Amino acid sequence: MSDYHIRLATVGDFDGVMDIGDVYMGADYLRHRYHSFMDDRNVRSYVYIIGKQIVGFCSVHLIDDGLTFLVRAGRVKEGFRGKGVYSRLLKHVHAEHKDVDSIKYDVITTRNYNFEAWKKSLENTYMYTVSSRKTILSYQLETEDIERPGPTKTSYLEEVTSSTMTSLLEDEKIRDTLFPEGKMIINWVPLRLFTSNMKYIMTPDTFALQSISDNFNVSLLTVGTSTECKLGLLYNIDVFANDVTGLCHHIIRHFEHLKALTQKQIVLQIVTSSDFCKTADDIMKNLRISSFHKNLRTEIISLEKGFK
Repeated sequence: MSDYHIRLATVGDFDGVMDIGDVYMGADYLRHRYHSFMDDRNVRSYVYIIGKQIVGFCSVHLIDDGLTFLVRAGRVKEGFRGKGVYSRLLKHVHAEHKDVDSIKYDVITTRNYNFEAWKKSLENTYMYTVSSRKTILSYQLETEDIERPGPTKTSYLEEVTSSTMTSLLEDEKIRDTLFPEGKMIINWVPLRLFTSNMKYIMTPDTFALQSISDNFNVSLLTVGTSTECKLGLLYNIDVFANDVTGLCHHIIRHFEHLKALTQKQIVLQIVTSSDFCKTADDIMKNLRISSFHKNLRTEIISLEKGFK
């Protein structure tokens, strides 16, 4: 593995990066997001090359006004895994950013089974600590499976715009209610509650809803993000709440949005706190939507440490 080099990825590397293969069992988002990564001035992507072949890739995102270093979409081609390719790639991208004075935090997100496999190494060697855990409920459905069981629109359910979201993030009481950890995970990206993160919260593929309680506070926020993938359309609903009474109405409205959006097969992920996952699953059962696989519930874990 000595005959290799690492460089910044380009638009022209698209086919080579895609040839690495789908690493998320048909739900890989990179094909859909690759060009937006190239266009984002806060993102630098890298390829690991042996000979003339791209065998590794990762994308570094500087979020939270440049405070946070986040690696996304990491992958190594089959046949080259387990040979140190990815560790060398990560070492390189960290070294590339060591002189960026704004960076204070190093953050990763992973599923719980990956975390359990590498827990000792992550905590003892790399000194990461868990900053957030959320439950992922996964479902697979066809568009024709979506039924509309009665009226869903109420005066208390509103679509959220970028302007609305900015107001939510600027309201201290709402922040404490919906985001008690001081962060929000949107489509697997952990974000501090900065309005400068709006481009990652409210993307062109985002459909968000809020519920207003009787005392005119926001008690429930759901943020849906759609991504084309090999299986069809991956749709992620991130749930933020201290009261999920209206969650069924939210999910149905997201379904209405999906019916207008696609005729493809849908892979749906509902991401919520463990307190509300049973409520969400009961709603899906009542809507006659089956789970994606037997291991219905997994977790997304966000880990953080100081950047060195």
